[in-house]
Amino acid sequence: MLTPCEGGQHVEGVTQALCYAGVEICDIIPGKGTFSVNNTSAFLKYLADTGKRQAYIDMSRELLDDFYVKLGSKKLSSREIDIFIRGRWSGYISRDKAAYQILNDYADFCEAEIPAFKRAFGGHVRETFEAEARKAMKSYKKSLVYIPADTRINASFLGKLKNDKFVTAFYSLQKLMYAIYDEIENGSPFDWGWLDWRGMTAEGLNHNRVMMLFAALAGSGHLENESLCVDKKNFSKRGICKPMANTRLMLNKLMDKGFRIEGLDDKKSIVFTVSFPDAPNLIAVLYAYFKSCENRIKVFSYRFMEDPAAQTRETYFLAITDGVPEHLRKIYYWLYDEAVKYGFKPMGYENMGCYVYKKGATEWLLLGSGSSYHEDEFLHSVNYAIAVKTRFHHVFQTHPEKIGRLKKRFPDSFGRPWTACFNCKANSSGCKNRVTFKKGDVDYHHCGTKHHLYFHDPDLNDVKHLLELYKLENKIK
Repeated sequence: MLTPCEGGQHVEGVTQALCYAGVEICDIIPGKGTFSVNNTSAFLKYLADTGKRQAYIDMSRELLDDFYVKLGSKKLSSREIDIFIRGRWSGYISRDKAAYQILNDYADFCEAEIPAFKRAFGGHVRETFEAEARKAMKSYKKSLVYIPADTRINASFLGKLKNDKFVTAFYSLQKLMYAIYDEIENGSPFDWGWLDWRGMTAEGLNHNRVMMLFAALAGSGHLENESLCVDKKNFSKRGICKPMANTRLMLNKLMDKGFRIEGLDDKKSIVFTVSFPDAPNLIAVLYAYFKSCENRIKVFSYRFMEDPAAQTRETYFLAITDGVPEHLRKIYYWLYDEAVKYGFKPMGYENMGCYVYKKGATEWLLLGSGSSYHEDEFLHSVNYAIAVKTRFHHVFQTHPEKIGRLKKRFPDSFGRPWTACFNCKANSSGCKNRVTFKKGDVDYHHCGTKHHLYFHDPDLNDVKHLLELYKLENKIK
C-alpha cells in the first residue's frame, strides 16, 4: 500500500483515496505525471485571484474532486474524459456548459505542468463534437430530396426567371448543398467553422451552420445583377457570425466550392459581394429561398418554393417527411389525417422535434425525429428514427392495463433519469399518477405532471395505441 502523497498539501474536498488507488508517487508530483492535486489547489486560487464568481469556484472544486476520484488511477485519454463527462451530464444547459468551461480552463492553466490533460481534453472535444457534426451531415444528406423537373414554382419566388430555369437552378443548389454536407461529413467539421461545446444550446447542438450562413447572407443583402450584395454591419450582427473567425472559415470553404466573395477584407467598403460564376441563376434562387428563412433553415426542401395549390398537405409537414423512409412516412401521414379528422389544424412548426397540430389550446399527439434536452443524456444524440412524446396524467389510474402494455413494449420509456416525479406532492410516493418501474437494481418512477414520456421507434400499431390513450387522457372525441 502506498503512503499518502509527500511534499504537497491536498486541496480541500479532494479525497486522499486516490493516493492509495495504485497511483505511483511520481504520477501526482507536479511536472512528472498525469495528475497533480497541488495543481488543483493552485487552479482554485487562480480562479479566486482572477475574480471568478464563488459559485464557479465551488463548482470547479466539486467537479475536479469528482474527476480525481474517478480518474486518479487511470491513464489520461480522450476516451476516459468522454466517459467522465457523459456520466456527469445534468440535463441543464448552464451546468453542462459550465462543466466543459471548467475543464477547458483547467486544461489551459495546467498545460505546461500536465500536457497530457490538455491533449486528452482537446482530443475529447474534437472527437465528440466533430462526430456530432458528421452525424448531422449524414442525416441532412439523407433528408435531401431533389426537386422534380415538373415542379410548379410559386410565382412570388420566380422574379425574372422562368419556371424551368428556376427549377434547374434550384436543383444545382441542392447538388451543391449535398456536396458541402458530404465534404464536412468526410473531412473536418472544425475546419468548416463548426463549434464545439461553446455552441451548445437548450436545443442541443445546432449543426446546420451552412443553412444559417446562407440565411445570414440573404437576410443582410440584396440582389444586384447576378451577385448578392451583403451589408457588412448587418451581417456581423447575425448569430452565425459569433465568433466571426469561425464564419470566415466557412466563407473560405465556400470559395473552394465555387463561390466568389469579394470586398470582405476591404475596410473602405461597407458591403461585400457573393456570386457563383459557374451557375449564374444559383444566387438568385439562393436569395429567394433564404431571404425569408423561418422554417426554411431547419430543412432544405423545394416544398417551400412549390406552388401551394399543388400540395396535398401543409408545406412544412411535406418538407420534413419527404426524405424519411416509406414505412415512417406512412405513420406520419396517418397521424396527420387523424388530426385533421378530429378538427386539429396542422400548424407548420415543431415542438421538441415533433410536428404540431392544435385545436384551440389543445395539442395533438407529438410525433417526430428531433430531440429535447431531457430526452437524451448527452448532446441530444438521437439514436432513433421516430418517437412519440406525450404526458399522461389520468390514464395511469383509469386504464392501468394499457399502461402495463406500454411498460412491456417500451421499458426504457419508464426507466430514464428524467422521468421522476418532481414534487407534485410533498410525498411523491403518494402521487396518484406515479408509475413505478424497476430496471436492473434501480427503481424508477414517472409522473406526467412535469416531463414527457418518450416512446422511441414505435410502429404504426404502437402509434394507434398511444393515440387512443392520448384521446382518453385529453377527452378528445
